[in-house]
Amino acid sequence: MAKTRLAGRALLGLFIAACASSTPSAAEPIQLITRQEASFPPPAAASSQERNLTRGPGVDRLAPPAVGMNGEPFRFAVKFKPRNGVPIDPATVRVTYRRQLDVDLTSRIKSFITADGIDAAAVLVPPGRHLIEVEATDKEGRLGRGQITLTVEAPK
Repeated sequence: MAKTRLAGRALLGLFIAACASSTPSAAEPIQLITRQEASFPPPAAASSQERNLTRGPGVDRLAPPAVGMNGEPFRFAVKFKPRNGVPIDPATVRVTYRRQLDVDLTSRIKSFITADGIDAAAVLVPPGRHLIEVEATDKEGRLGRGQITLTVEAPK
């Protein structure tokens, strides 16, 4: 009886070790923008980016490149640049798909938002030209924003 328990524990230990040592599979891509949302009319020309008069945090694009994506998953990353050493409050970050009816993308990407920026390893966006606005507020309430244009070609 004791040998059976010992053998069972040994097998369980081997199973756990094998699971821990196996390479993890790639994370499922996040559908950042749906085809239905991409079909909404583009934003009016008057809705262009406003200037940051309050010297709030900066928002810099890290990835992806501006053009050349072909419908495959890609990394979506931005870096927040605090001003005067005032950190960004991650709870205030908003990510918006700019259309005539804007689409709030924040909940889809929230788990990738930190005080340093956003880094989602794999997102999907349908073919087309997409304008995404990222807003971040620092701990003193100053707002910063940046716009990212994604141009995705149809897969060949």
